Amino acid sequence: MKTAIATATLLIAAAPLAAQSSDGPCGKREFFVDQLVETYEEQPVAGGLQSEDSLVEIWASQETGSFTILVTDAGGRTCVAFTGEDFHEASGFVGVRGEAS
Repeated sequence: MKTAIATATLLIAAAPLAAQSSDGPCGKREFFVDQLVETYEEQPVAGGLQSEDSLVEIWASQETGSFTILVTDAGGRTCVAFTGEDFHEASGFVGVRGEAS
């Protein structure tokens, strides 16, 4: 049940950008990057490795406040995890290295 809810949430959240891709919320990274830059005026603002095989990126626009979270696997397939509005940066983030909890 939780998996179904999470999948539905992912698809709804990614709908505006994913609707433009024939593969739904996943496809070639270049497609999504082009859309984020040209259509949504977003740029990468943060990111990190979720695992050895998964890169997570946060893209955002200072002009519009929109943001998108992309996840790219080792094979180069990118999925839109979430999209949203009213993006703001956290002040004072230092960055912490360590093991995932």
